[in-house]
Amino acid sequence: MSINIGDKVRFLREVGGGVVTGFRKGGFILVEDKDGFEIPMLESDLVVIPENNKVSPASDISQKKPTDSAYSPAQQQKQHAPSGAEERESLEERLCKLERMVQKLSHRIDELEASNALRAHVRTTEISGNGKTQTKKPAKDEIIEVDLHAHALLDSTSGLSNTEIKDYQMKIFRDTMEQYRRDHGRRIVFIHGNGDGVLRKAILTELKYSYKTCRHQDASFQQYGFGATMVTIG
Repeated sequence: MSINIGDKVRFLREVGGGVVTGFRKGGFILVEDKDGFEIPMLESDLVVIPENNKVSPASDISQKKPTDSAYSPAQQQKQHAPSGAEERESLEERLCKLERMVQKLSHRIDELEASNALRAHVRTTEISGNGKTQTKKPAKDEIIEVDLHAHALLDSTSGLSNTEIKDYQMKIFRDTMEQYRRDHGRRIVFIHGNGDGVLRKAILTELKYSYKTCRHQDASFQQYGFGATMVTIG
């Protein structure tokens, strides 16, 4: 479903939502939240609320306050002269809104920086894989180690979901397998760690269906514990 200005949306990866007010370069959509702040979001992080999602300017007419002419001079003077307590409360509300805006913007900046770091790392890996960066080929009997821990692959994981991190780890795994696919007898140790076993299962599934001629086993327990798989290219 396409997203248009005036649509009501909710955030997919965090609590909140608002009304679409515009579009920006890089695929970002501006969403005005309940506090009146515009937050840049990617379309993939938004879900349109289908029921009564359009905001019509006419709907605000019935909610307009009566003009000052509807009040007596005394009422107008009272209305336009807030008390000191009201002024303090109003100032506190504005400060709270500004703090929330700063927190949201800071969160978005962290997400964008993490995404840019991931894209830069992917580009670097692709350049190396295309042969533009020449590296010395290791000896035939040398075991190649590939550390798939997120901290070893990325400078920061801030703003990245577990799925995005795992997808990138699997990309590194596939790129390595393709690089040595014709190097029969080559041994490669993929260090995936213990964790909840999700990455290990994904690697074993990929080996089963995409690299059927390759053999695999648990790597040296003494050296890696239960956190690594050794693949022999076949």
